[in-house]
Amino acid sequence: MFRGLYTATSGMLAHNRQQQILTNNLANANTPGFKQDQTVLRAFPEQLIQAMEAGKVSANGVKSPSVLTPIGQMNTGVYAQEGIPSFVQGALKDTGNNTDFSLMDEGLPVNPETQQKGSLVFAVQGDNGQVRYTKNGQFSVGTDGFLKTANGNNVLGQNLQPIPVGSTDFTVADNGQITLANGDVTNSLWIGYTENPQQFVKEGHDLFRWEGAPNAAPQNVETVALLNNSGSFVKQGFIEQSNVDLTQTMTEMMATYRGFETNQKVLQAYDRSMEKAVNEIGRV
Repeated sequence: MFRGLYTATSGMLAHNRQQQILTNNLANANTPGFKQDQTVLRAFPEQLIQAMEAGKVSANGVKSPSVLTPIGQMNTGVYAQEGIPSFVQGALKDTGNNTDFSLMDEGLPVNPETQQKGSLVFAVQGDNGQVRYTKNGQFSVGTDGFLKTANGNNVLGQNLQPIPVGSTDFTVADNGQITLANGDVTNSLWIGYTENPQQFVKEGHDLFRWEGAPNAAPQNVETVALLNNSGSFVKQGFIEQSNVDLTQTMTEMMATYRGFETNQKVLQAYDRSMEKAVNEIGRV
């Protein structure tokens, strides 16, 4: 009986965590470059259920030892293991702003060996000075003349240093090369490519931290042999919108709520059963 309490409780906790992730997705439906999280639910390790049978007594009075007869396997509950970002590209929106950029993931070739398409990212300077990555290309020019993210982080160029542009009067080619108003080509946006974007971990403020193997970290597109014939990586004047599907998210939120409610009713049923066992059966 008590095992059922733990199973129902674990279901409620898992659905509660899933609802939090869905709510965060919904809240960021209008955030440029936001990648929705997909909840991964996992069952607790299976347990082998066995029945203990008493030993039999033979005709001469000798009792055989007790034996365990396997019945089957049983899970004791479920838990929300993690939220994995989906790197499906969102729709592109034409803003006309010189400081808005969209990465062109849809134009990337498929690796014939791994059958992976990969994903592109911008490099920015994190709060601790380390390199972080983002899909949000809604940039601006700071008072110091450097290109910055919406949260004030410096956007990094080819040498992984902040990019001075002076003003918003500049153009960016499809390969990320920056040309100022006077015709000077000063720098290029550092655009990274990885075949395993699932190794990114969200840090907040649209920033990702790489948690995969160091040798598999995002590489500059200019050093990736697979992309030698693909020169269109970024589009100026456009931003990539969030890839959150509002209809699907709302449907999943309703299903998650129903799942939580179902486990809650099971918990209440166990509570009433134990109440009867204590108050009524105990009097007999």
